[in-house]
Amino acid sequence: MASSASSGGNSVFTTSWGRILLPALIFQSVAIGGAYATGREIVEFGAKYGALGWAAGFAMMVAGTVVAFLVYEVARRYGAYDYRSLLQRLIGPVYWLFDAIYLPLSIAILAVLASATGNILESTLNLDYWVGVGVVVAVSAVTTFYGTGIIEKFNSLGTVLLTVAYIAFAALVIPPNWHRIVDVFRTGDHSLFPEATLADAAVMGLTYAGMGFVIYPSTLFTVRRLRRSRDSAVSALLTGVLFVVPWFLTYLALLGFYPDPAVFDAPVPWLQMLNGHGAWIVVIFGVLVGWTLVSTAVGLIQAALARISQNLVDRGKPELTPRTRGMVAVVSLVVAAALSRIGIIDLIATGYLIGAVALIAVFGIPLLVRGPYLILTAKTVARTRQPARPNPMPVPIEPDTKELNDERT
Repeated sequence: MASSASSGGNSVFTTSWGRILLPALIFQSVAIGGAYATGREIVEFGAKYGALGWAAGFAMMVAGTVVAFLVYEVARRYGAYDYRSLLQRLIGPVYWLFDAIYLPLSIAILAVLASATGNILESTLNLDYWVGVGVVVAVSAVTTFYGTGIIEKFNSLGTVLLTVAYIAFAALVIPPNWHRIVDVFRTGDHSLFPEATLADAAVMGLTYAGMGFVIYPSTLFTVRRLRRSRDSAVSALLTGVLFVVPWFLTYLALLGFYPDPAVFDAPVPWLQMLNGHGAWIVVIFGVLVGWTLVSTAVGLIQAALARISQNLVDRGKPELTPRTRGMVAVVSLVVAAALSRIGIIDLIATGYLIGAVALIAVFGIPLLVRGPYLILTAKTVARTRQPARPNPMPVPIEPDTKELNDERT
């Protein structure tokens, strides 16, 4: 999915602000589709704590900014513009552990997407649940077999439209319920979890931020455009902020109904919150979210297939043939469709939590521990490096004189 932005990056994204903004936009485009579409994730990872939930969003923003800076700067300095090169720097020969987590997590995310589509079509168009599941499976399979050029071409546009839609939906839901939102904060209501603390909410936000580690590989190709540490820092800050804008919009909207079980126990809370605002609003929501879910599903399938092929090549075996790729895609979608019956709530509450913790262990902790060391030593290596034999690992980028002067200043 990320390639769409690059195709349009020959004009706007070559400007100073454009190239700095691009990584954040790509990150948000994937995050919205795979995470925020239904509103269920915001309930599980923040809004259920009521007045304390803001701590989860704030923790996500801080963590997202710090992690994005480490990812962008390590990738920039070492020319690690693909996830494999980056992970080889961080965890060495066991970099394949990322794939071992990514692939089953992708199945879980596909199952959530299928379940969401089934629920949305059932609620908006009165279609049977399995018709919606069949739609996402069929469209994803077809686009995987025959290419996703059309979907990729409109990916950036779709992301912008969905972001605008979230703002519009929030504008419809928040003002009429503003007094309830104020009451939740005024009374400190967190009745769904009365024993919870701000620290509990913050930890949940940090855990959910771990899901971002499945997104960063899709942003690495844009790091080529970052020229200095300051670029990485600004781009990381934009990433952290854009990461939580739709989160906070949904969070505030949810507080207008706190702790109503009709909303907080719903598989797709946005549908419940938009109920009563006109059928056309719900239809628009269904179309936009449905488009995003299918696009994300296709991106996950393609990424998973690419990882399987590359792992085979690394082991000296031939990569997947088109027929095998098709079979793997179909099997993945069928398994995801079967898992979708578990329901969004359980899939997100359990599957996403396990996946996030695993990604933090394999990607997050090594990045936080080894990332600063790699950044600091890269300066010395880059300034003293002499011509040598070709290295199979990416080498630090040779900084230009202007960048060195800027850093000394």
